[in-house]
Amino acid sequence: MKENEKRDEREIAKAKRQRVVKNRIQEADYFGEQYCKTADLENPEKLLRILAPAVVEVIAGVRNISQLAAHLSEDVYNRLRDRSVKVALERAKRGEPTKAPQLRVGSMKKQEPRDGVVESVVLVQSPTRTRAVTIRLEGINRRWRATSVSVI
Repeated sequence: MKENEKRDEREIAKAKRQRVVKNRIQEADYFGEQYCKTADLENPEKLLRILAPAVVEVIAGVRNISQLAAHLSEDVYNRLRDRSVKVALERAKRGEPTKAPQLRVGSMKKQEPRDGVVESVVLVQSPTRTRAVTIRLEGINRRWRATSVSVI
């Protein structure tokens, strides 16, 4: 019994010790992106069906990019923000008002090239046009994050 108590005390003491990060490599390993397995994450289909039309709405200027920040990698966020600003400036030059598109999600194809990664194509339809939105999701820090997005 004493042996078990000593082992428990050592484990508690070890857990209480503060982790000391000595250099940037250790810092990145400890605080940086932690990749997850698909089994540790929720089903990505719901996120794909929400994210695809939301990306088109950001480009159309009717949705704020900050609403998608939690689901986008920093690179994707910046590129999408820059594209939406460019489209808004062009629209302002022509004197066109911002119109909310009537979007509906059509078919979706997805594949998993490796564990923790989903690549998909989602068709987003409006009355006048159908767009293909390609999205690559990666399991990072226990959530799906879009690391690549393209609208065709």
